[in-house]
Amino acid sequence: MAHDNIQTLSIHEIYLDEDNPRLPTNLVRRQGDMVLYIARNTSITELMTAIAENGYFPGEPIVVVPREAGGHTVVEGNRRLTAVKLLNDPSLHPRNRRVREISEDAKYRPDSIPCVLFDRREDVVNYLGYRHISGVKQWEPLAKARYIAQYFRTQTDQNAKPEARYREVARGIGSQGPYIKRQLDGLAVYLHIEEHNFYEIDRLNEDSISFSLLSTAIGYDSILDFSSSTRDPFIDPEGLRPNAVRRLTKWMYEPNESGETILGDSRNIQRLAVIVSDEGALELLTSSGNLKKAFAITRGVETEFNDLLTEIELRMGEAVASVALVDLNEGHRSVISNIFKQARYLRQGSEDI
Repeated sequence: MAHDNIQTLSIHEIYLDEDNPRLPTNLVRRQGDMVLYIARNTSITELMTAIAENGYFPGEPIVVVPREAGGHTVVEGNRRLTAVKLLNDPSLHPRNRRVREISEDAKYRPDSIPCVLFDRREDVVNYLGYRHISGVKQWEPLAKARYIAQYFRTQTDQNAKPEARYREVARGIGSQGPYIKRQLDGLAVYLHIEEHNFYEIDRLNEDSISFSLLSTAIGYDSILDFSSSTRDPFIDPEGLRPNAVRRLTKWMYEPNESGETILGDSRNIQRLAVIVSDEGALELLTSSGNLKKAFAITRGVETEFNDLLTEIELRMGEAVASVALVDLNEGHRSVISNIFKQARYLRQGSEDI
């Protein structure tokens, strides 16, 4: 990132970002706690080793803004700052022998690093959004959603219509309005789930939950309408339907004795979207916990069958067009024979019905 205001600052003047969207919400925002979290949850020793052997690469300055209490806060480069701090003071991670060894054997322990200085956090949000939401160093899905939420709250007009605000965020970070809305809708539901302690589902927490599964599901209009009385739950979280969100969470994340969820494969989200818009199917799913049976009584099964027949017809046509070009063997002939038998069963079944 080109910027004229690059300075070398002491690491003692630079603080980890308390608003880092990659940090879990239950983490205490003390510097020592943040150092430990980043060290334990990233490949920090690899980065420490690279810096210890080669020094800090000046072509990768961190991005900082002034801190009210003095010094600067890093808004891009928290992991790099953590690595340098640990090289200088391995006692910040006291029980990790490897951290201590790297520090003791280091050729370089830089106590100052190059920084790009911005006057305000707001001046750098577009860069961060492009880099980590749609760019080459993308964050994990939940961190992306948290960053989008920060941008939405601080960089858009609260009096503007929701659609205009979604588009404004999208323009700022190089994305699309519907994607921004889906992420924020998903985050609204996630925050509700988190507030209710993940509904006591075993081993479900901030680290284990698949946020992309949740945001994909909420991206279906019928599932959003099932979960919320408002079309924009991030703006109006009071519109979320607690009982519906609880059921949705359990369907998607609560495993049975075999370790399987009611939703099962993520491809079943489309079926779930059909079920929740059908009163009878929804009642059957709620009472039986059987998604396949619930889907079977909807019109969606007919649509799915039509799509399947169309796909089979298309692929059969491709096979017929290619058969003269292939040196057939017994394996091919066996498969062709099985296909013919299945086609006869299909026709017989349709005539019986």
